[in-house]
Amino acid sequence: MATILYIEDNLYNVQLVERLLLQRPDIQLLTSVQGNPGIGIAQVRHPELILLDVHLPDINGFEVLERLRFDPATANIPIVVLSADATPGQVRRFRDAGANEYLTKPLDLKLLLALIDIYLGDGNAPEEPAVDS
Repeated sequence: MATILYIEDNLYNVQLVERLLLQRPDIQLLTSVQGNPGIGIAQVRHPELILLDVHLPDINGFEVLERLRFDPATANIPIVVLSADATPGQVRRFRDAGANEYLTKPLDLKLLLALIDIYLGDGNAPEEPAVDS
């Protein structure tokens, strides 16, 4: 069974992804509503994929991304950022810091599910970013 960690403080967004993943019963979803506990979960559970919100109540998503990329235990876990804040500079900043993808909210659920399948399926990331604004 594959594991996804979703670090997101908005309960509606968490529930949306939970419902989406009902289509993939072989995936376990772990969640954290704050960045620091999310980092801890990633370090202990080593999920195959992390979905990351940008605006979190304790630390921002960019700091979460940097800390995950700096830690050898989590450095190679694919990270898909999910955010309504998608200015070209913001997307570039996250991509340059190591985000594998940057999807905008409201989410394109088919695209998110396709990315989940790609990252969990055969482990091959897309050659071109799904969103490169």
